[in-house]
Amino acid sequence: MFFRRTVTLNIEPSSIRALTVEGKSVVRWASMPLEPGLVKDGLITDLAKVGSAIDALFSEKRIPKDGVVVSLTGLHSVTRVLDLPKLKPALQEEAIRNEAAREMPIPLEELYLFWQRMGASNTAERRFFVVGVPRNLIDAQLAALRRAGIKPRSMGLKPLALLKAVNQTEALIVDLEPNGFEVVVVADGIPVIMRTLAFRKADATAADKVRQLANEVSRVMDFYNNSRPERPLNSKTPIFLTGGLESDVEFKRLIGTSLDNPVRSLAPPLKYPSVLPTSEYAVNLGLALKSARPKGFSINGRVDLPVAGTNVLPAQFRPNQISVKQILCPLAAVMSIALLLTSYMSVAGGDVEASRIQSQLQRVNLQLQEAKQAVASIQQVEAEVSKLEEEREAVLGTGGFADTLRLVMDAASADIHLVSISQMEDGRVNLSGTAESQQAVIVYAQELERSMGLSKPSISIEGTGPYSFKIMVSG
Repeated sequence: MFFRRTVTLNIEPSSIRALTVEGKSVVRWASMPLEPGLVKDGLITDLAKVGSAIDALFSEKRIPKDGVVVSLTGLHSVTRVLDLPKLKPALQEEAIRNEAAREMPIPLEELYLFWQRMGASNTAERRFFVVGVPRNLIDAQLAALRRAGIKPRSMGLKPLALLKAVNQTEALIVDLEPNGFEVVVVADGIPVIMRTLAFRKADATAADKVRQLANEVSRVMDFYNNSRPERPLNSKTPIFLTGGLESDVEFKRLIGTSLDNPVRSLAPPLKYPSVLPTSEYAVNLGLALKSARPKGFSINGRVDLPVAGTNVLPAQFRPNQISVKQILCPLAAVMSIALLLTSYMSVAGGDVEASRIQSQLQRVNLQLQEAKQAVASIQQVEAEVSKLEEEREAVLGTGGFADTLRLVMDAASADIHLVSISQMEDGRVNLSGTAESQQAVIVYAQELERSMGLSKPSISIEGTGPYSFKIMVSG
């Protein structure tokens, strides 16, 4: 199913980051710092404060809380690729759990277990990607989200979200945060190694941090190559840098001179303003890419990533999703039973009872027709939404003034009525319109300043209500 709007949330030890995608475009992003110690080793230790911070971010930035896709740290999680003989579906779960119990270093009682089928369905063996996530990590995160009034739509492991954002079958992903870093080795589209480490000293210099990082990358590559000598990583394997620390100029310069492999920039296949710090929001972008796929949305150079969409939200916490099949199948079953009963009663001579059942059958048939019409209406609405989205993209276009126009329109609340928008050659943007209150104009100007990354706007307001206003923002 395609969700026209996808809200993503990434909880890091030092900050929380939200990003919203509508259709093919990133329309909003925001972050809020967290106090040190609220998240330790991936575990949320203060549910109240983290929940309050999430609620404040969503409220202050007017981010909707429905249908949120959230990330979860990969720290302490265990992944395995299991090859099992072809079994009946009724025996498959038990076989996976038994094999996982032998393969995983943590007792299954302490884990939520998830698996995803890989490969073709007509083979003698079945291959599964299995993930074991510590229960305390998921339980704590869901508790904090509940305090913020959020019931997530799905949950994705951070390394899998980064894999989706990078979109490579072979790569090294280095996620850099102020308190530590994560190294993910991707081979055959699967994260085969996930290492998370804290920097040895909180006040370590950039040179010390880079030295530790380079040593760990070298160790991880050596470990992988020794375990898979038939297909080793080499100096041409690209390294992708992500995370909040990636934008540090000195840090990035030192990394470029300390790593032998080519360092590539992240280029997610979405439309987004040039001011978006893609590396900082890489996890959010990966979550959005695995969750939002509009009809006809193709990704240039897209590769087969068989496990990047694994949902690690336990089944009991997932929202109920009613499909067309779930609507029609029960009604069809009722009709079939009614037909059989009608035939039986007619043969048995029960004409009166058969007549009653026939009347019930007619009512069920009417309900079935109504359900079909409802489904058709839903499908028609979805098609119209998709068409309008395409028309919107065609009108707005991409790049330059189109991006500016999109940001200006997205920042406007219901109290703002724009009359004219123009952009000068020097980058200044002039807006004019009317508003219900002076405060609405001030809030709108502040939102423009935040979302467009521009300097403090110039505002003029006239009238006594509705108010006429002019706003000029410059780069």
